[in-house]
Amino acid sequence: MDAEQLKRNGRIRRFFLSLVLVGLAALSWSGKLDSAALEGTEVTFKRALAAFAVSRSLNGVISVAQGTEIAIQPVGVGVTLSVGEILDPLNDLVERFSWLVLLACASLGSQMLLAEIMGNAWLSSVLSITVLLGLTALWWPGRFPGSAAVLRLCALAVFVRFLVAAVALTSAWVDQEMLAPRQDTALEEIVRAQQSIEDLRREPTMSTDAQSESMLDRFSDFLEDQRQAMNIEAQIEALSDRVERTINEFINLIVIFFVQTIVIPLAALWAAFAALRWTWNRTWS
Repeated sequence: MDAEQLKRNGRIRRFFLSLVLVGLAALSWSGKLDSAALEGTEVTFKRALAAFAVSRSLNGVISVAQGTEIAIQPVGVGVTLSVGEILDPLNDLVERFSWLVLLACASLGSQMLLAEIMGNAWLSSVLSITVLLGLTALWWPGRFPGSAAVLRLCALAVFVRFLVAAVALTSAWVDQEMLAPRQDTALEEIVRAQQSIEDLRREPTMSTDAQSESMLDRFSDFLEDQRQAMNIEAQIEALSDRVERTINEFINLIVIFFVQTIVIPLAALWAAFAALRWTWNRTWS
């Protein structure tokens, strides 16, 4: 390849790089990227708040139900059924989950605050000045002292300006496309479990007064009590199964929030740093 071809290729690269820098400066002033990142994070934040509200509501229902005993007294023979032992494992998990969701809300709220800060006009002004200096160093490197350092400073300014928006948009996209359906399904199962606990807690206590009833009435009450006892026992067995499913759904939610607030942001940060390192080492050389 001759010298003229090398010069032509260099001009083409500088031209496209200049377009990228000018486009990024315009994007910074438009605020569209920051608005999209803020909206996506806000949707995720509201769903996290909904999960926190559901978990606290379930915790309150369980706390009341644990102190409830269902008494079955067919013909004076007392049998007491307690749901506390069934609900203990779920209650412990709900309390820990509430703290995790609270931390997730704090993380998402911090992302929203940083997105608003990065969209400030002062930062866009600093980026525009840095881009202008970078374009000058790019097209007239011989006349501009320290052109390599200026270009690297320009790359660093672009990285800092759009880092939060890029991480927030990545998290929001993964959440909307992959995590949101799983989260909605888990919350629906948790709401059904809460309703089952409330229904069982409202079951009436069954009792008869053997002294004030005739033998026929007592026999009728005995049959009715047996039917209701079997119904309550079946409900308790169903509640045990639902508690197990609910525990699985809470574990799924824990995984979702862990991926949402830790894994994805760290992965996006790693990708951004890798891109900056590649630009730092390759482009300007």
